[in-house]
Formats: sequence, C-alpha cells, structure tokens
Amino acid sequence: MKYIRKAIVLVLAAVFIAAVAIGLSVIFAVRNINVFSAGYQSSAQNGGSSKEFSAAVEKIQSSLSSFEGKAIAGVKEADISSAVNSSGYAEYVSWEVIYPCTINVTVRERLEVFSVPSEDGKTFTVLDKDCKPMAVKATNSNNLDGSPNVLVTVPEEDYPLVSSLADMFGEKFLSVRAFAESIGIQRGTVEEDSLFIRLRCGLTMEIRDYKNNAEAKAEALVSAFENMADYLKLGGTMYCISTESGALRVVLPDGSVVA
Repeated sequence: MKYIRKAIVLVLAAVFIAAVAIGLSVIFAVRNINVFSAGYQSSAQNGGSSKEFSAAVEKIQSSLSSFEGKAIAGVKEADISSAVNSSGYAEYVSWEVIYPCTINVTVRERLEVFSVPSEDGKTFTVLDKDCKPMAVKATNSNNLDGSPNVLVTVPEEDYPLVSSLADMFGEKFLSVRAFAESIGIQRGTVEEDSLFIRLRCGLTMEIRDYKNNAEAKAEALVSAFENMADYLKLGGTMYCISTESGALRVVLPDGSVVA
C-alpha cells in the first residue's frame, strides 16, 4: 500500500506540473505583435510614408504573425530583425517584450540613395545610404521624388567608402543625391586607380590612388570646391593627389594648384 500511495502522489505531482506548464504556456504565448514606425523619413516630402514603406510594414506584420501562439520567451530578437530587414524598404530599430503576451516592434523607413546598373543596363539595384540592397527597378528614379539616384559602378568591396563619402557630401550639401550624379572607378596601375565623382553641376572630382587616404582626399576636394570660382564648377575635372612628402594637393580644372 505504501508503494501505491507513493505512486499516486508521483502521478498527481506529474499531472499538476503538466497542468501548470500548459497553463503558463497559454498565458505566456504571443498574442499581440504591434509594428510601429519611427519617424517617417519621407513625411517631410510626401506628407506621409511612401507606398513602398507602407507595403513593407504590411509584409512585416504578416511575417511576424507566424510567431503568434509561440512561447514569448522563445522568440529571439534576431528572428524579429531578420524578418524586418528582409522587407526591402524598412529597417529594424528595436523591440520590446511586454509580458505576458505582447511584442512591440519599431521600424524605420529606408531611403533610396544609390543605383547599381545591371550589366545589360536594363535594371537597377537600388541601395540605401549604407549601400545595402533594397529592390530591383527598371528605371533609375527615386521612389519619393522621381529624380535619379546616384549611379554607382564600383566593386562591392568599395561600398563602405562610397557610403562614407555620401555621408560627408550629405553633411556639406544637405543631400548626396542633389550633389553627385555618379561614382565610379577607372583602372590604372594597382597604385593609381582613380575614383571619379561626377557632380550634377558638370564638374568631376577625381581621387587618384583612391585606395589610400580617400576620405582625406575627398575632404580636400570639397574644401577646394567650396572656394573655387563658380564658372570652374560647370565642367572639367579637379583631382587630388598625395605628394612624396605625404601632403595633399588639389589641382583645379584650370590647372591651378591648391596646396
């Protein structure tokens, strides 16, 4: 009898534990996933979000609904951010878990900045400010204002440099898209490859030996550009080189030198 009572106690304990576990799994299961937008970046121009961003948010909401019913403790931030960042026109900002059953996700609109033409020139891969792919389009036209994105024809390994230069141009001239038309390279010797930045005003900036000290050379070019006569900005090429002493030298379209 003693063994029977122990067995009954163990069975009842197991049933109780199972009941508690089932109850907790129900109580702490995901029931609500809310997606919030942090500062529509296109609102100042469009009076609201772009249609691409709105579609991306809907896609995110649909994708995240797959987590409903799962244990809230089992949902990982990486799962949430992956679903958001694969949407194209939205990027992950943060998440918040509110027990027992709610997850709030905050996203931000990604803006088109660059376009990479395909080999046949029939399509363009659109990139954001960090040179991360967003979509493939038939035309090089920005989804917000219809004007061209900056054409980029550089190896992917140079995308961080392109992004860095874009940040600098954006700080100086408000928008890299308003300032630059295209960014590409011209192969010379291994040490003398040049990066060309064609401006919308007609002038071209050339960073010679761009693999070395490109940001500093770009800053020198921008400084010279800001102080040069307006008529020189309408065409031709200005370039920056490093001298043997390591100093930077800018040569303007008319051949004059800025040390």
